[in-house]
Amino acid sequence: MILQEIRYAEQQIRNSGRGTKGYSLSSKLLPTNSWNDNIHLFTRYLKETQIDMISEFYAKATYIDFLIAERSRQRINPKLSIRTLSQGVQSSASVTAQPTIPVDVIPDQPTPQQVAQIVQIPTPDELITIHLLTEISSSIEFLYNTPAVEKLRKISEKRWYQLF
Repeated sequence: MILQEIRYAEQQIRNSGRGTKGYSLSSKLLPTNSWNDNIHLFTRYLKETQIDMISEFYAKATYIDFLIAERSRQRINPKLSIRTLSQGVQSSASVTAQPTIPVDVIPDQPTPQQVAQIVQIPTPDELITIHLLTEISSSIEFLYNTPAVEKLRKISEKRWYQLF
């Protein structure tokens, strides 16, 4: 199961162009997380550095899943997005002058807020989330063709009674 999770997560990251193309807001890199539940079974067979490498991959993939879910929430309702910036950065990032259009001059034109809702211009919070997704995705180290995963593959091919 762990091998499948690693392969699937890596495939999703590659398909997103390491975050530059964007992730599908309905997807998860790790629908299940078997590594965290079963890490104790592998401490005997893997070196500490290999365990750390796999754990780091899972941690980053889990964080990317969190960011995808956060971005989805931000797209659904920008007013409910989590504020993670300090007050000073928030005020400077959110100071974008919106031109005011008198309604009586152009009667059938949508307001800038209506246009933003239709086009879904990213909010400052969403831009930060997108930046984090790209940054974390580009820093994740692929594992599937490494010696650590090769050991996992060999372990998975053994019969249960050969493990003891």
